[in-house]
Amino acid sequence: MQKPFIAIFLLVVILIPIQFTNAEAEIPNWIKSKIKLWALDKISDESFLNSLIDLNERGLLSIQKISVVEDTYTLPSYGKTVFVKISGRTTEYGQTSQVSLIVTDPDGMRKEYTVPVLQSGAYSTPIPLSFSSPTGLYKVTAYHNGKELPRSFFYVKRDIMIPSWIKNSAGWLVNGKIQDREFLSGMQYLIDHGIIMFDHAGADQVSTKLNVDVNGLKAVRRGTMQSIDVHVSNLVGNAGGVTVFVRVEDYGENILKEFKGITDSDGNYNISWELSKDFDDIETFLVFVDVTDGSSSETKVFSFQVYCLCGESNCKCRN
Repeated sequence: MQKPFIAIFLLVVILIPIQFTNAEAEIPNWIKSKIKLWALDKISDESFLNSLIDLNERGLLSIQKISVVEDTYTLPSYGKTVFVKISGRTTEYGQTSQVSLIVTDPDGMRKEYTVPVLQSGAYSTPIPLSFSSPTGLYKVTAYHNGKELPRSFFYVKRDIMIPSWIKNSAGWLVNGKIQDREFLSGMQYLIDHGIIMFDHAGADQVSTKLNVDVNGLKAVRRGTMQSIDVHVSNLVGNAGGVTVFVRVEDYGENILKEFKGITDSDGNYNISWELSKDFDDIETFLVFVDVTDGSSSETKVFSFQVYCLCGESNCKCRN
């Protein structure tokens, strides 16, 4: 059932011109790691959106901000209709007249409506939206007696922010079946056409409300303890009762440890474990910390090295 979506994505990759300023368009490894975790259902959709925002901040994607939008509507289920109320006021009172409305959808299609104006100067009319209506920014332009009135905007989205079939392309990326540039080109197309939906106010408001700090030793001798301290806060202050998932991997993507817990009243969660004595050279490990309070989530990556001392058993020394 997913083959049509695969074909669509491949067409996007082939046909959409790539306009990134970065000639290599390389995705940082730590962002790829987040994308992989999302493809494996290890982190939330919001964490994946945050990884796209991280790519936006590095100039690899373009997520447009729509700060002028006040009203957001969700498309109905198949076979149903919802209505957007368009209203305004003219500067003329005491007489009836008409306002011409032009509603331009995200695909550039225009629909015109003629709306009666009350003696108070107010006017309003419902605009229908169906399951197949385009998602994205709608522009409303009104004219009264040949003069343009202030423009208004509304935003339309779907209940599901990220279609599940997009995980296919994320899996292709992390498995090396498509290149970074192909993935970025496909994601840009999906963002531009409203298939991947962000909050109507733009990337700044999509970012998680949770702030996560991860601390630990950057270099740890084998056979000793590593401790990771996680602190979670939000706009109010320390975030207690937040669920924390910790996953420790080597660069070969082998899992060393996994932890799950809850932050205390001060927003803290701490873990410790003993490192194996079997490491024979300097090795680097990644600690993926995924936190969620049920409505917001965030992922942070922390790295550290394990080393051994020259003269110790099975320790490779470098000159």
